[in-house]
Amino acid sequence: MQSQDVGPPSPASSAAGPVVDVEQAEAALVEHYPRLVRLAYLVLPSGRGRSRRVLTAHALVQRALPRGRAPAPSIPAQQAGRDGGPGYALIRLQVLRTALRRGAGLPPPLPQVWGLKLFPRSGGADELALDQRLSALSGPARAAHALRGLERLPDGDVREVLRAAGVADVDAALEEADRIPDPYRLLGSPEFDPCVLQVRPTDLLRRRRRLKAALV
Repeated sequence: MQSQDVGPPSPASSAAGPVVDVEQAEAALVEHYPRLVRLAYLVLPSGRGRSRRVLTAHALVQRALPRGRAPAPSIPAQQAGRDGGPGYALIRLQVLRTALRRGAGLPPPLPQVWGLKLFPRSGGADELALDQRLSALSGPARAAHALRGLERLPDGDVREVLRAAGVADVDAALEEADRIPDPYRLLGSPEFDPCVLQVRPTDLLRRRRRLKAALV
């Protein structure tokens, strides 16, 4: 994804609407944390490794709380019959904005885990193929696919969310997302769940050499 894929939020996206306070936003973040982290994980690029992608996804969600009262997005949080509300819509929008900017090359924020690699459980051949196809898409196209499949939003709402998140060419993102024919059920698999993790040590010999060098 090129940095010009994501531009400043559209003026239309900041139209007046309900106001969300910090407590309401925090409640939505805590209640829907696993889904928000999964959404961030799907949108982030995979080129830097699964462990770094997991940590960045958690960090983006944890930093999505507004500093004070904020206007809620006019886009519905979920399609009729799904959970969510203004607080969730606000947090989800902030997560998408930041995940798209991370995809443009910004360094990952905290948290960091020293000496350990964290990554989701491996799925089957279908999940691996889907992850490879997603990695070939731009960030806005991955976001469109996740909003359609994971959030179950109709294309009209997907367009509004992407515009509010700063995507410059929404039509191109949706057309690119159409290249993936897989059923959306795969987005709910453990392969894409950064809250159910496996833990492995990093390179122990390299860590030992660095420790010796630091002591010297």
